[in-house]
Amino acid sequence: MAKKRWYNSKYLLLAGLLLAGSLRAAGQVSTADFPLLSKLEGTWRMSTRKSTIVERWSKINDSTWSGKTWRVVGKDSAVQQSMQVVQRNGEISFIPVYEGGPTARPIRLRLRVLKPIGFVAEDLSNDFPRKITYRFKDARHLDARVEGTRDGTIEEYIFQYVIVED
Repeated sequence: MAKKRWYNSKYLLLAGLLLAGSLRAAGQVSTADFPLLSKLEGTWRMSTRKSTIVERWSKINDSTWSGKTWRVVGKDSAVQQSMQVVQRNGEISFIPVYEGGPTARPIRLRLRVLKPIGFVAEDLSNDFPRKITYRFKDARHLDARVEGTRDGTIEEYIFQYVIVED
């Protein structure tokens, strides 16, 4: 006598489809959440052994945030990158421009997650950066993570910023 299965494959398939659909819906970014980016506003600083990294964000208008990152060594500073977070055509994108980098094709990473604790932007077809994550640990601490591949090497940079009080 054959054992009766406690599951039915068509029910598993239905459950899997429902779960996949709910995960996709949960990961979608709504342009109505764009105001959550207001936590970026200000100057953020991370000290290292040899330098200080400074990132400054400001709101340009209701659909654009603009930021710049500098490396400061002693009294010298150099811009490392400029970036924007832009809301257009129902999507929100993170657009970095690296100093001295190639300018042939602008990099546009689409925000996949935007929550009160931060955001994730990615373009899996891009080598570097492929994924950028900003996470607010609290009102004073921000972690930024940049991931990708350059020249066949996986690279990951983690910036642990503290807000600069004015």
